[in-house]
Amino acid sequence: MTARLLPVLVLVASLGCRDAREEEATSDPTLLTKELPFAYPPALFAAKVEGDVGLRLYIDSLGLVVQESTTVAEPSGHPEFDLAAVRGAPYLEFQPARANGSRIGKTVVLPVKFRLPAAADSQRRDTLSTKR
Repeated sequence: MTARLLPVLVLVASLGCRDAREEEATSDPTLLTKELPFAYPPALFAAKVEGDVGLRLYIDSLGLVVQESTTVAEPSGHPEFDLAAVRGAPYLEFQPARANGSRIGKTVVLPVKFRLPAAADSQRRDTLSTKR
């Protein structure tokens, strides 16, 4: 069975109100990786199990994940999904966060969603139909 690549988004949370000058002065990391490195665990794929993992990552000022920083912030309930997410994290690349024009390291929570192909296709169709 082949490994399945999965959609991933960076979860960005705004804490409190910031003025416009702060908004311009800081930015969060942006995911650059096109081919995502998360392999669907074969046993869970065969059993048609889906799940979500929240990874806590430290992204350095070069946009690379510091492997030792990677932890499971929100477990999926299936250790295989959690392990697959942690194993793929070091292969992600980001545009680093910025503060006052300088690249900085920043910790983020990255949701990794393990979806079966039919479910992923129907989610994409639902998203496209709501955008029209």
